[in-house]
Amino acid sequence: MGVAFQLFSDFLRTGKRIFLNPLLEIFGIDSEKKIREYRSRFQRGDIPFFDLIAITTLFTFYWKQTIETINGAKKFLNPDGRILVGGVAATLVPDHIFEETGIHPHIGLLDKPGDIDSDDATIIDELPLDYSILEEIDYEYPAHDAYFAYTTRGCIRHCEFCAVKTLEPEFKNRVSIKPNIDTINQYFGAKTDLLLLDNNVLASPDFNKIIDEIKSCGFERGSSYIPPDEYDIAIQNLKRNWNCRAYIRKILKLYDKIEHRIGKSTRESFHELRKSNGLLNVETADRDKILNLDPIMRSWWNRYFKRIPRQRHVDFNQGIDARLITPENMKKLSEIAINPLRIAFDHLEQKEIYIRAIRLAAENGINNLSNYILYNFKDTPEDFYERIRINVELCAELDVQIYSFPMKYQPIFDPKYFRSRDFIGKHWNKKFIRAIQCILNSTSGKIGRSMEFFEIAFGKNLDEFRKILWMPEEFIINRMKSRDLAIEWESEFESVTPEIKKIISENRFTDDLSKEFPILRFYTMQLDD
Repeated sequence: MGVAFQLFSDFLRTGKRIFLNPLLEIFGIDSEKKIREYRSRFQRGDIPFFDLIAITTLFTFYWKQTIETINGAKKFLNPDGRILVGGVAATLVPDHIFEETGIHPHIGLLDKPGDIDSDDATIIDELPLDYSILEEIDYEYPAHDAYFAYTTRGCIRHCEFCAVKTLEPEFKNRVSIKPNIDTINQYFGAKTDLLLLDNNVLASPDFNKIIDEIKSCGFERGSSYIPPDEYDIAIQNLKRNWNCRAYIRKILKLYDKIEHRIGKSTRESFHELRKSNGLLNVETADRDKILNLDPIMRSWWNRYFKRIPRQRHVDFNQGIDARLITPENMKKLSEIAINPLRIAFDHLEQKEIYIRAIRLAAENGINNLSNYILYNFKDTPEDFYERIRINVELCAELDVQIYSFPMKYQPIFDPKYFRSRDFIGKHWNKKFIRAIQCILNSTSGKIGRSMEFFEIAFGKNLDEFRKILWMPEEFIINRMKSRDLAIEWESEFESVTPEIKKIISENRFTDDLSKEFPILRFYTMQLDD
C-alpha cells in the first residue's frame, strides 16, 4: 500500500490524471468518484471537529510524543469542545502536563460516576473493553486474544520504586470479572487467555473467591476451549453497525486468507468477485456489499477454516508478592490455568523468601514461571548477577522454567529524569547499563533456564561478570567472533588507570580519545574491523 499512499498523496496535492489513473487500476474504476470527493474536501480544508477528545497518557519517557499529541489535538476541537487528558503520566506528573499544554489532566482512575460528565452515572473503569479497536490497525497486538481485567485494585505495599501507590491509592479487595467477560463473549467472541493486571492479588482477603470466579469463567487448570468463528463475529458486528470501519478491514483480511488458501483455478474467479464489488481495499469497500456477499463468502470460509481447541492460560501480569505466599494460597493458585506464574525478585535480601516461593510453586505443579528483576536502583551489579544465577540454578534443581525479565529502574517523579531513561543508579554507570542491554538484545529482554547460555552471556562467576561489564560493546554482542580481540583487550585492560576507567564508564568514545588512550580503540571498533 506504500505506492498507493504516495499516488493518493500526489493526486490530493496536484489533481493530475497521471496520479489518478494508477490509483484506479489499484482500487477499481468505481473508486474515482470517492477519490475526487477526498480531494475536494482536502482543498476546502474540510477536516472533522469534535466536542470531546480523550487522550490517554502512558509512560513518562514518551514525553515529547505525549505533549505533541495533546497540543496537536487542539486543532480538531470545536470552539466549545474540551480535551480530556488522563492515564499514567497525567496522574504521576499532572503539573508538568498543565505547564506544557494548558490542560488540567484528570488524576487517577475513572472509577466514579460523573468523572467525565457530572450528569452521567456511567463508571468508565467498569466498562468492558471495545475489542473492535484492535481491528482498525494493521499491527497485530500480541495479546489481542486475551481478556484484560482486574480482580483487585491497588496494593498494600508502598515500595519506594513503585508508582502504584499514586496511580491506585485505594486497595480494593475484589472486582468481579464475570459480567465483562460475558459481554465480551457476546459481542467480540470468547478469548483464549485471561490477562489480569492486579498489583497484589494475594493481599486480598477474598483471594479464594477470586480464584473460584476465575475457574467459573472457564479458566480452571488444564482448561481448553473452541475459539469463536472470527468471520461470523465480523459479520454480526457489521449488521449491528458497530465500528464498521474496523470490521470492513477485518473482513478484507479474512478474504485475503481465503484467497491464499484456495486452489489456483478458483482463485482468479474469487479475486474477480472481490474486484467487481470493490472489496479488494478498504478505500473502496462497502458494508452493504460485504453483507450481500455474505452467503457466498461464508461458504468459502467454512470450507477452508476449521476451529480447533486451544489451551487456555491465566497470567497475573504484574506478578504476585513472594512475601505473602503460603502453602495454602499456592495450592489454591494451582487450581487455575496459571501460565506463567510471575514473581518479582527485586532485592537480594529477599533471597530465602523468593526461593521458598519457587519451591512451593514447583511442589504444586506450577512449572512455568516468570520473574521480574529490578536493577539500577539501590542494588549493585554483583547482586543483580546473583539473583539471575539463583533463577538458573533453581531451574536445574527443580526442573522448572523461569524466564527472568530484568527491569531498569527509572525515577518517575524526579523532574530531571521522568522525561527520559537516563537515570544511573549509585552503584551503576552508563557503560554497565549498556552492557546489560547488549546481553539482553540477543534474548529479546529475557533470560531462560540454560546454565550454559547464562555463563557465556553473564560469566561463570562474579569476576567474569565484572569483566563483561567493562568489555567493548561490539565484543559483548559478537562474543565468539571477537574472541581473539577480546583476549587482547583483556590483557591491556588489566593495567588501566582510574582515569581511563572513568572515561569508559561514561560510554562515550571518540577518535581523539583513542589516540590519547590506545585501549579505547577497542571501544570504537565495529564487527567488520
